[in-house]
Amino acid sequence: MIKLGLLGADGRMGQAVDRLAAADDDVEVVARVSADAPDYASLAECDGVIDFSSGAALSSALPHLRDGCALVSGTTGVEASVETALRHAAKRLIVLRSGNFSLGINLLMRLARQAASSLGADWDIEILEMHHRDKVDAPSGTALMLGEAVADGRGVVLDTVAAHDRNGARKAGDIGFAVLRGGGVYGDHDVRLVSGSEMITLGHSALNRDVFADGALSALRWAVGKEPGLYSMDDVLGG
Repeated sequence: MIKLGLLGADGRMGQAVDRLAAADDDVEVVARVSADAPDYASLAECDGVIDFSSGAALSSALPHLRDGCALVSGTTGVEASVETALRHAAKRLIVLRSGNFSLGINLLMRLARQAASSLGADWDIEILEMHHRDKVDAPSGTALMLGEAVADGRGVVLDTVAAHDRNGARKAGDIGFAVLRGGGVYGDHDVRLVSGSEMITLGHSALNRDVFADGALSALRWAVGKEPGLYSMDDVLGG
């Protein structure tokens, strides 16, 4: 039985993980940390922690996790200092980070990387995403993951070619991002590769939040017992 702690237990994703874990014979939720109940010390006895919180909460939790604990973190939009803290923590923790735990999204990343690698630099690449009205970070962590995938396929660094504003003509080589927010959309993502005469669209739509919660629990089962270090969903999927 995996003793699980939830960081961000009061959020949409934390509640979804909690509900699915209750029906899982391999996992028992023994600690729930939220903004209203920030008892980070309760995470000390956990075999694993699933995190859908904030950069501040994640930073506060790290010192309380025991050596060898598996941290499965889906918190996005964090500051560089938090990413640095996670890299340092990976010397003693199993840290598995992903902007999206969906199997379909991670397959989409592979396909997008392959397409960008196969097509010439004269093909324009645009990434479109839509989420519910309450999502804070933009572009989404998933959109940025897709951007990293196509940039990797082209052999470039995303930060040097990412375009988040559309003022004036499109620059050759840009990887563009478009953001939509509204209603209760769980997550829609498209990667569009466009030449002068045709367009390829690779897309994914999440039909419910359980796909992310179930993926996070699968990642947790994989991570528990591994050697400390930084991991991704590619490792979980055998990539």
